[in-house]
Amino acid sequence: MKFSIINEEPNIETAKNIIDSVLNAGYNPTLVIDKSSYEILYQNKRALDLLGDRIGRYCHEVFCTRDIPCIDCPVNGMIASSVVKVKHEELFDKNAKWLFSNINWFDGRNAVLATLLEVLDESQDIIAREIADKMSEEIEVDIQEIDSLTHIPTITKFYRETEKAIHNNLDKSYAIIVFDIDHFKSVNDLYGMTKGDDVLRHIGQVLKAMFGSEDNYARMHSDMFAFYMSYEKKGDIVKLAEKIKKKINTNDLNVDEINVSFGIYLVEDVEVPINLMCDRAMMASDNIKGNIMKFCAFYDEQYREAMLKTSEIEHEMHRALEDGEFHMYLQPKYRLTDEYLCGAEVLCRWVHPKKGIIPPMEFIPLFEKNGFIIKLDEYMWEQACKTLREWIDQGRKPIPLSVNISRYHIQHNDLENVLMGLITKYDLSPKLLVLEITESLFLDKPEELNRVLVKLQELGFKLEVDDFGSGFSSLNLIRNISVDTIKIDKEFLDSEMASEKGKIVVNHTIDMAKDLMLQVIAEGVETEQHVEFLKNSKCDVAQGYYFARPMPLTEFNEFNF
Repeated sequence: MKFSIINEEPNIETAKNIIDSVLNAGYNPTLVIDKSSYEILYQNKRALDLLGDRIGRYCHEVFCTRDIPCIDCPVNGMIASSVVKVKHEELFDKNAKWLFSNINWFDGRNAVLATLLEVLDESQDIIAREIADKMSEEIEVDIQEIDSLTHIPTITKFYRETEKAIHNNLDKSYAIIVFDIDHFKSVNDLYGMTKGDDVLRHIGQVLKAMFGSEDNYARMHSDMFAFYMSYEKKGDIVKLAEKIKKKINTNDLNVDEINVSFGIYLVEDVEVPINLMCDRAMMASDNIKGNIMKFCAFYDEQYREAMLKTSEIEHEMHRALEDGEFHMYLQPKYRLTDEYLCGAEVLCRWVHPKKGIIPPMEFIPLFEKNGFIIKLDEYMWEQACKTLREWIDQGRKPIPLSVNISRYHIQHNDLENVLMGLITKYDLSPKLLVLEITESLFLDKPEELNRVLVKLQELGFKLEVDDFGSGFSSLNLIRNISVDTIKIDKEFLDSEMASEKGKIVVNHTIDMAKDLMLQVIAEGVETEQHVEFLKNSKCDVAQGYYFARPMPLTEFNEFNF
């Protein structure tokens, strides 16, 4: 049981009211006891009537009249989620039957919910002890084997039954299938936790109806489920997964389509532990997340290698940031009319002490997924501001530096205050720090994003749209959003320049941007043909290997000043 969710509400009185309504619903006296200190944290009304106010006292003082905890105290030694105990209580001078349950208290402490089931007289004592022991065994078995929400087998039972089936039928081919709901958090956010629980119960019922009394399925945790099956052809597995998917979406829950992703592990080595088989099935499932064209995938050893690589990067990323391994590289931007240096783009390079330079594509997508991109980008912003300040203090004319803004900053961060904090700290004009936003960012809540962009412009920042023309609604984009510059994507430039019609498209795109008072930058410029075409098209600025590659700050300073 968890009361920790109450901690989200800062009003302590509200928290107490919620707790009272839950713990006073039953007839039995109930207390909450801190597992580490043995302090009584809470009593319901029945416990107050029976014991008086004992909050703040220690349970061994109240019940056992002892100055120190009892050697056999069930409070601190509990491993199972719940256990029934009969113990002698000095307070009553009789034996009492208790139900102890592990809980997380709302202030984060590990605690035990102690419910007094019965105070026994001598004639009841022996029988009660036998009943209590039996109840404890049953409770522990139920907790281990039956999921309390969906009432289907738990992963503990699934591991055991799967291992048994595979080892007892070595002549058969088996597959482990794991699946979960794509963006299940969104279901809870949109429809509420109760509806989310209804969805999980429904999936449990689908599996129960599909497999009946077979013990070949389970709820693993949260929204993740598993089942195993014997098969003759891979297609048999895919067909069953598709059937389950359809049945999950045949419901009266009044929610949008429930998208599930299936990961499939084909059992080849029966000595591999079942939990590792499930992990590998999960890797396959994770590999197709967000791909609406696929709902199932088979495990491949490459997934394991990729996972190990991911795990290694995540293990090192915080240390790398603290040790200054993420270096700021700058790629110059040149005005096309006279090829004059007019700015630079800030790029990140991970210079590892043993591996050398790690390519951005190996860590940036991962950081965008796990949220570390927020810390990394803010670090790069500060490096850019620090550099601008150094140029000014050295008497050099500073050029604007463009930095990346990810969707995480828009959704999860106090973007305006963070940026203005840096501008104030280094005493800069906001115009010197250009904010670069990818075009794909506008697919998710464009109105909300545009409000943020307008505010940033009001503060004095210049805004660029990166990867313009990369396949989204580009024409509508430059008509409806508030930005100052568009950057033409290299792939867009290459593909359109391949034909005369394509060149016309680029020319008209640049003309239209100019009509809307937008600056146009072309990135990925690599050939003289690119440069001549862009000059003739009246593109404003270019960057790319034709002019200069990205370089460390020291080299940039030598090269450009």
